[in-house]
Amino acid sequence: MHRLLVTYPVPVEPKRFMDYYAGHHVPLARTLPGLLGCRWMQPAALGPGAHFVLFEADFASEAAMFAALGSPIGARVAADVPNYSPAGAALMHYEVPER
Repeated sequence: MHRLLVTYPVPVEPKRFMDYYAGHHVPLARTLPGLLGCRWMQPAALGPGAHFVLFEADFASEAAMFAALGSPIGARVAADVPNYSPAGAALMHYEVPER
């Protein structure tokens, strides 16, 4: 399995961010082709450099993830980010080892 991890910085307007993110952006992201599952969370900071929200999305493979991100839905998801996070987001991906 391959995982996409998206991190968001602390926004200027946290309530506005969360209302839009949970009500519009996550439902849109859930329509990504090939998505096996996804989740988001608001982590508790243990020090400086904390993130406001983390989003994880699972795909069968790296190729499936890149296909989803390059799809028309992927383009819509990416174009939606400035609507709630003007500071953007950081994306990374990795293989999830089977244990």
